[in-house]
Amino acid sequence: MSDSKKKYKSSSQPRAVSASEIARNLGNFETWSSHQCCEQVSFSDLPSEFQGDVDNLFGTTQRIPRSWLDRSFDCSPGFAKFITDASQTAPELFSADHCGSSELFEDVCVVFSAWKRLIKMRSSKEKWSEADFVANVYNVFRTSAVRESTFRVQCAISLPQPQDTFQNALDVPRVLNTKTVIPDCAIFIPASRTRALSHSAKSPYKLLKNHPTVVKAGNAAKRSSFRYQSTPCAQLPDMPGFEFASSFWEDKKPVHALLDDAYRQNRMSTTAAVRHLHSLGIRAPITGLIWADGVVRAHVDWCEESEGKTVVMSAPYCGPRDRSSNDVFHEWKLDRPSDILQVYFLVQNIDEWTTGKFSEYIVRGVNQMTYKPWKRTNALKENHNISVTTIVTSEASPSPPKPKSRRRRRRSSN
Repeated sequence: MSDSKKKYKSSSQPRAVSASEIARNLGNFETWSSHQCCEQVSFSDLPSEFQGDVDNLFGTTQRIPRSWLDRSFDCSPGFAKFITDASQTAPELFSADHCGSSELFEDVCVVFSAWKRLIKMRSSKEKWSEADFVANVYNVFRTSAVRESTFRVQCAISLPQPQDTFQNALDVPRVLNTKTVIPDCAIFIPASRTRALSHSAKSPYKLLKNHPTVVKAGNAAKRSSFRYQSTPCAQLPDMPGFEFASSFWEDKKPVHALLDDAYRQNRMSTTAAVRHLHSLGIRAPITGLIWADGVVRAHVDWCEESEGKTVVMSAPYCGPRDRSSNDVFHEWKLDRPSDILQVYFLVQNIDEWTTGKFSEYIVRGVNQMTYKPWKRTNALKENHNISVTTIVTSEASPSPPKPKSRRRRRRSSN
């Protein structure tokens, strides 16, 4: 037979579906999440060690001075009505003891501006896309609320290695071979805050990276070396070192039904971050926000060890603990003045948490000098146990860097 008539076998590896395709198809997501040992649980299942931190994250009470409700307060009639409406539906936002500041007033004016744009969009007969909501409403106030942390947009995140075996099925390799997910927004600890953990020759990063067992556990050519494993990102940072994400946000088109799709896709990002933290012995929750059609939902994810596997728990936020609710998710509707203010303060809290308590947990965990590979790297094979269980411990551990001042700084307008 001539070479031109030879038949070549097609690749044995099926085309991997994208993360968004997995999230849109409930069956695909069930396949992915079951092999990743993911569980959706109740907010009441949150471990006691995280409850104080999570309560502070979602705490938005007593943030605005009650004096702003007085007629003598110097503001526009529109702003006065906005504040009055917020106080009527969420009086807990206000405090008689809060003296306020010009900085707070400017912050709330930004939220007021985003609210006005949303109301204008709602009253218009035009059709609006996801990008329209992001540009005109969401990013108007959420980028203003993030001042200390690093705010990244469309940053590719590496998915974790599945922890379970799988049997021969057409769709399983297509789902499990997916290696990245791209959240719309991600909040990271600034590189300057983690530099002490990476740059010195005796830093945890360098000691782990050069440990003989760690060197054998990965391969730079296969993107599985410690440098790749030390960040949740698919793209390496310019300088070798750790990267840590505390929160992921997913924006969806203005169709309310897509909120469930967005939650599943966001869980893929938070699962990666949780597994990354666990690989370095770090105990901390990861938050997720879902934005669609002017509605915001939240969830909190963490991991627990069970029967030799790392189970990733995801708890939808159903509202304050002192309020009973039968809803799976609490929903903030941004066309309500009180709700958009609460979401603004929630984003502020995430920003402060990232460079505060979350950073402290990172330093504490990394200095334990524990490492376990976690990233999705090699091709999958039928009946192949793909859990990675190599753990390395070093006794050498430098003292953690002194925490910096956490006083909030305003961004320059230039």
